[in-house]
Amino acid sequence: MSRQWMYEDRRSAQFINGVHSFLQVAEANKRDGFMCCPCGVCKNDKTYSNSRDIHVHLFTSGFMFGYNCWTKHGERGVLMEENEEEEDDGNYPGFPGYKGTTMGEENEEQEAEEEASHEPADDFGRAIADAKRNCESEREKLKFDRMLEDHKKGLYPNCEDGNTKLGTTLELLEWKAENGVSDKGFEKLLKIMKKKLPKDNELPDSTYGAKKVLCPLGLEV
Repeated sequence: MSRQWMYEDRRSAQFINGVHSFLQVAEANKRDGFMCCPCGVCKNDKTYSNSRDIHVHLFTSGFMFGYNCWTKHGERGVLMEENEEEEDDGNYPGFPGYKGTTMGEENEEQEAEEEASHEPADDFGRAIADAKRNCESEREKLKFDRMLEDHKKGLYPNCEDGNTKLGTTLELLEWKAENGVSDKGFEKLLKIMKKKLPKDNELPDSTYGAKKVLCPLGLEV
């Protein structure tokens, strides 16, 4: 069985179905009533009695790097061909000398560098990224993904003044709260401003739309 799904988009049907299959294997191979969690944070160092905890972790953090063979969940090695099994010595097909070698270390370092390169450079962006990593459900994670996109998205095409959809919306909602402006009055202001901005701008045209941009925060403005 191909394990490529383990490192694909966690929103895909392949990943979702694959996780369910993995949890069945983990449940069937409990040790003293506990299962190791192979997520990118626990890395099989922590155990849980409830597979629901592992389910949440895998959708939040994904699988740990290189766990193609589920050695902590009942598998002794990698099935090569029919009736032929490779012993669990830490070497995986396509990853020669993976165990304790420089190649394995380089792959991990490369992954860390790629993750860092996608990390927002400003405090607000990093706060959203941190919240995304700590969210408990895939649905919440998708909301924070949308917030990060809005944080990077310019207010209008070819916008070069640094104004983004998320930042501008937040600034306007702060102004609304500080001055006690009604929802109806604020919505009228949004519609006027939207007409003044360049075509195809990203400014919400309703109070509901503006609040929805910030809804994952779950906080007052």
